[in-house]
Amino acid sequence: MYYVALLPCVFSSLVASFFANEFGISPESFHIMKIPPISIEVAIKVALLAIICGIISSIFCTILHLTSDMYAKYLPNRYIRVMVAGCIIVALTLLLGTRDYNGAGIEVIEQAFLGKVVPYAFLLKMIFTALTLGAGYRGGEIVPSFFIGATLGCFLGQILDLSPSLCAGLGMAAVFCGVTNCPITTLLISFELFGFEGIPHFLIAVAISYMLSGYSGLYHGQKIMYSKYKARYINMNTKDLI
Repeated sequence: MYYVALLPCVFSSLVASFFANEFGISPESFHIMKIPPISIEVAIKVALLAIICGIISSIFCTILHLTSDMYAKYLPNRYIRVMVAGCIIVALTLLLGTRDYNGAGIEVIEQAFLGKVVPYAFLLKMIFTALTLGAGYRGGEIVPSFFIGATLGCFLGQILDLSPSLCAGLGMAAVFCGVTNCPITTLLISFELFGFEGIPHFLIAVAISYMLSGYSGLYHGQKIMYSKYKARYINMNTKDLI
């Protein structure tokens, strides 16, 4: 926690919220239809989901960085790079016959909370995002991580016989935490998006995902101050630790 930034962050958040409200922009929220009481069985299932999400988040970050490096190596001209990447994305979109994996994909996230997404949706979103951002297009990595987490969580919920709606929310939180290395922020976002009823479930998912996502991250310049596994000060950034 970087406490010197607390006051500026609070101030900027309130200002942003005020302007958003004035423009009629309401915050996103997702309804979890069924949250089972926490128990040993449920906790184990949530832990298994978090383990998989932590691993997937690390793989996602690695794919993003490797794709960017490969584009730079084989297509050093930035203009040719974005043109080729654009053609690849268009070709894949036509091949799949859907635009679900273009753009933010909020509609697909909402379907995940209803248990109505294909099992491989998270994998396709990882590929589309890596091909797009790696080439130099900009549009954000956070919402794609929500998409990946929600669709992966929905799929795992069906396997684990746990509410796909709950697992979609847990997947969103776990993958987001894994790619950003920000567990406290993830918990606060979870409360905002899903309410407070599932606090124990989200605590388990975020803690395990954070520990098992390794030292990869979306942003090369991010500092990891302490080891995730030992009481040791490391003070390194994610680029050095990949």
